[in-house]
Amino acid sequence: MNKGLNCFLKIWMFLGFAFLYLPILVIIVMSFNGTAYGMFPFQFTTEWYSYLFTKSELLPAMMLSLKFSLVVAFTAVIVGTMAAFGMQYMSPGLGKKLNMVLQLPITIPWLVQGVSLLLLLNLLGIGRSYFGMFCGNIICVLPYVVMLVLGRFAMADRTPEAAARLLGAGALRVFFDVTIPMIVPGILAGGMMAFIVCFNSFCIQYYLAPFGVRTLPVEVFTLIKTGYKSDLNALATLMILISLAAIILLNRLGYSGSSLFSTGTKKGNDKL
Repeated sequence: MNKGLNCFLKIWMFLGFAFLYLPILVIIVMSFNGTAYGMFPFQFTTEWYSYLFTKSELLPAMMLSLKFSLVVAFTAVIVGTMAAFGMQYMSPGLGKKLNMVLQLPITIPWLVQGVSLLLLLNLLGIGRSYFGMFCGNIICVLPYVVMLVLGRFAMADRTPEAAARLLGAGALRVFFDVTIPMIVPGILAGGMMAFIVCFNSFCIQYYLAPFGVRTLPVEVFTLIKTGYKSDLNALATLMILISLAAIILLNRLGYSGSSLFSTGTKKGNDKL
């Protein structure tokens, strides 16, 4: 009976992994298909990768998304790190409530956020603009940065901070020379997470981007409606490889399981 159960579970596990990764494998394979729209019969070629970087309309949209996501990630890292640092010195009740408020955007569908932000910006007279798109993406990515930095604070030994203060170091010197080096892995992980989330935030960019401006998610959505060539498969393959590299780097930074989103604090930190 145990053998039968184990075989059944293995089959279900295989089917589950196939359901998750077979579409990705199909995209990668079709990126090397010579037919224009990724149809059969299969003809091996690498021309779509050269087409992607020379003639494809996807390249300008990709460069815009890269630049915009870097700006959003950089800003979110600064604001999120400051917020996480301040929450360490709040009363437990206030810090917990603020943490719940910061995590609220994660629970709200991006479609609802995009529409509500567009209505708010129209009421303020701002409308669809780079500034509105920037603010909308900051709202979406900031909770991830705060959670990751708080998780690093929870894992860090705060004794060196107390020792530096006892030796006469000022608050700014303690922060830049002691605190920041302790939480660098959390800051880097938060920045990478913010970049990935912003790079893929279709709903926010679709509703808030200025008229005529197309980021990569919006451009891909438009091409899917009007018909696309296999250069989109080539772009998707490159994005899969970049995402895989980011995941490997995140794991090398030491984040896994519950520690990734831990927002607690070590016992005894308040005594330092």
